[in-house]
Amino acid sequence: MLNKPEWLFPKNAFFENLFNNTKENTIIVMDIDATIIAVNKAFTDCFGYKPADIIGQKVTMLFTKEDQENGMPQKEILSVLNTGQGYDNNYLVSFNGDITWVSGESILVEDDEGRKLIAKVIQDIHKIKDSEASLSRMNDFNEAILSSIKDVVIVLDEKMNIISANKAFIKLFTTADNSSATQINFSSLIAPHDVSGELLNNIRQAITSRKNFNNIPIEIKTEEGELRIFDVSSSTMQLTGTNKNILLVIHDITLHKSMERSREDLIGFVAHELRNPLGNLVLCNDLIGELIKENKISEANEILQRSKNNVLRLNKMIAELYNVTKINSGNLTLEIATFNFDEMLREAIESIQALHPDYAIVVIGKGNIKVQGDKYRLIEVVTNYLSNGIKYSNGNTNVQLGINYDTNAITVSVKDEGLGISTEQLPYVFERYFRAENTRNLEGIGLGLYLCRRIIFAHGGRVWVESKEGKGSSFYFSIPLIQ
Repeated sequence: MLNKPEWLFPKNAFFENLFNNTKENTIIVMDIDATIIAVNKAFTDCFGYKPADIIGQKVTMLFTKEDQENGMPQKEILSVLNTGQGYDNNYLVSFNGDITWVSGESILVEDDEGRKLIAKVIQDIHKIKDSEASLSRMNDFNEAILSSIKDVVIVLDEKMNIISANKAFIKLFTTADNSSATQINFSSLIAPHDVSGELLNNIRQAITSRKNFNNIPIEIKTEEGELRIFDVSSSTMQLTGTNKNILLVIHDITLHKSMERSREDLIGFVAHELRNPLGNLVLCNDLIGELIKENKISEANEILQRSKNNVLRLNKMIAELYNVTKINSGNLTLEIATFNFDEMLREAIESIQALHPDYAIVVIGKGNIKVQGDKYRLIEVVTNYLSNGIKYSNGNTNVQLGINYDTNAITVSVKDEGLGISTEQLPYVFERYFRAENTRNLEGIGLGLYLCRRIIFAHGGRVWVESKEGKGSSFYFSIPLIQ
């Protein structure tokens, strides 16, 4: 059977050639009740039907089942009959059952004998639609990546207007939605924070010279009023034409800078605190040498004892630094054993009184029970509490150690009548490197109580302090009793 009836183009070779020879545009001719009269070769090549498969059939057969159920073929025919033409974008079903996305235009025509026909010109746009879908998926993928990045990412045009920005930008600079971000000029936004103008100058140069810059620091006050430190880097956008867009990445380095400052503070702190006992050691050694020359052995022994005390102070500082390093690397391990709590306290008290014989440690209460824990770590905590009680006693020679327990936990307190701590500083006393303002003239690197807290936490316990400035302090720790 032919692709078309003989009467379709009886005298018009132009339209017949157009019908037969088109390659990209497939053509269906049907009567007004949607029966297919003719298809061109481009249609059979594209959809796989032979003329015998399709001529005489309703055009409905080319639509998907879903479109048929929605009455799409009938709506299309009715629209053409009412208006003379119609447009659609939908799927058509090929001979092997594949579906192809097409764009179609239907036109109502009339032949020389007055027969009304519908000519439907169809373009295969499946590849275009696939490309659009792929592009859409890629855009969604890129947007998802940008949304998940914590760094602020901004695209600026040559006038520093924001073309695009991710969610991190909205969070940092504004509470508005992303569409409003593109209404903002970045220079006016950043100028209040860029006091020196260094960042804006670098951005202008990057736009004009197309040369990138890296790691320009800037401090920005957030919407919540928090001051944070960022570094900003640029990358020129390699697009076609005369485009001069620039990509900015703003990276939060607040934590990094804080750690840098902590390291610098620690180095300065340690250098300062070690200098005093080291200086005393040098002085003691010189004095001992002179006294030995003069055969003053008794006085030399006194200086030697002072020298030993300085060595002990140095050893304590170095031990604290070492223990903090172990804790921060996750290497704090407990050697759990069962021991008498009173005996542990006695060992701690004896070691402190050997160093400070002029001070009286008054014990209130008893802890004559068996506990499970790391005995020597707990001795470390108690000696640290007692050492602080003596160090900050402000001349008072009595330090009180209290013990109390019930069926669930045992609590130890060390009370002194010394300098005390202000209410404002109390929340920070167990933090690393903390030194109360009124104790800065006393030696120490502010790690002892931090170590105590970590050791007690490792035992499942807690630490706390009660104090009034000028009236002394009471330091507590409590650990659970394992039944």
